[in-house]
Amino acid sequence: MTARGAAEALAAGIAERLADPWRVAAHHPASRPAWQDLTLSEGLPGIALLHLERGHSEGGHTDRGHTDRGHTDRGHTDSGHTDSEAMRTAHRWLAEATARAATAPSAAPRPSLYYGVPALSFVLSRAAAAVGRPLRAAEQLGAQLRRYAREVAARELRRRPGDSECVTMAAYDVVSGLTGLGAQLLDDAPGRDALADVLTALVALTVPVRLKGGRTLPGWWTAQGPGSGYPRTTPEAGHANAGLAHGAPGPLALLALAWEQGVVVPGHEAAMHTLAGWLTDIRVHDERGTRWPRALVLHPASGTTVATDDGPDRPAWCYGAVGVCRALYLAGRALDVPQWRNTALAGFHSELARAQREEECEEQADPGLCHGWGGVLQITWRMAHDTGDPRLHDLLPWLARRITSRAAPDEPFGLRHPSLPRSQITDRTGFLTGAAGTALALRTFATGTAPATGWDRALLIA
Repeated sequence: MTARGAAEALAAGIAERLADPWRVAAHHPASRPAWQDLTLSEGLPGIALLHLERGHSEGGHTDRGHTDRGHTDRGHTDSGHTDSEAMRTAHRWLAEATARAATAPSAAPRPSLYYGVPALSFVLSRAAAAVGRPLRAAEQLGAQLRRYAREVAARELRRRPGDSECVTMAAYDVVSGLTGLGAQLLDDAPGRDALADVLTALVALTVPVRLKGGRTLPGWWTAQGPGSGYPRTTPEAGHANAGLAHGAPGPLALLALAWEQGVVVPGHEAAMHTLAGWLTDIRVHDERGTRWPRALVLHPASGTTVATDDGPDRPAWCYGAVGVCRALYLAGRALDVPQWRNTALAGFHSELARAQREEECEEQADPGLCHGWGGVLQITWRMAHDTGDPRLHDLLPWLARRITSRAAPDEPFGLRHPSLPRSQITDRTGFLTGAAGTALALRTFATGTAPATGWDRALLIA
């Protein structure tokens, strides 16, 4: 079977196994927190995205010939046709999600792109586009999202970086913060003012943090340790995160996409130069190629900034070269800076060449969007489409096979995941780390068309 055929078959099989919310829920561990049901990452909204995407027929179109300088279409499909059975399945998932939202537990995380009202708003706005008409629930949640985003942006603008006050990652990142809220607002026509507020707050993120004694650090420096859970600490023991999920590449990607849509705020271009310049400067070149560290910290003796890791990460969306390079490419495309685009493409080639040389043990391969090959496949598809680079196109079947090699008919949802410590409970059905997200990436590759729902906007890669 061809790589495309295997990808299509696995994606369809996963979707079939994820058709019934009650059947899926029966496989959740008893210790799973109730609030996880409302996450885009692990819960019902993310699984609904898979069925919404499948609900669009193959009648969509995309201009596969667009290259780096001719990107008006951006590869989006435009189809008014839907598959009724897939749409009914998506409706079941969304109905269940909205019902759960009415009784959301008080101990849940604060709202973000990946939890609560913004997560539901993201998926319902895609549902409205899929059916071709406004949905009252989508409009109501959109209004709530806009109010909330403006409140968070105003709160962040009150921060005083000149008085050593650091930002928190949860305030600004893609998963939990302003950058993720901005990702949803990019597609919300009534939300232009709210998006401008978010962008203004992210521009302010580039104002350096001034410590006592006069030392300055990047404005996205956090008073949080770089280890598991990012514990609160002093600014001197904190870090500057370099991953797309939680660090500087996320705001850069959002600023770039907003610029291309004509939503520009004072200081916008300068902020992009600050973020892209920092990401370019922290590249590491060694015998294994070009890579990006997960984070920078202050050396306890010299006080200079040093990388937290001395070796390359596995290829992934959340951390490392793949996500960083996509953000740099988007910025270089938006402002027409060839250096950034070239740096991104060279870093991308280096990372994938290293991955081919040093293939992981198959038992540890992760097929998901966040940490694994699903996210790499989707970003590579976007890069190949945008640049027309034949080397990236040629790598797509290899990447797809890295995922289809994890097919496991004996597993409830058709995929074999790497083992985790017992203390970690991960929903392997969901969008960000589970089967639904993997199936979405496989579908992009198998059909050769950009997502009709624009689901990868949640990753801020398009």
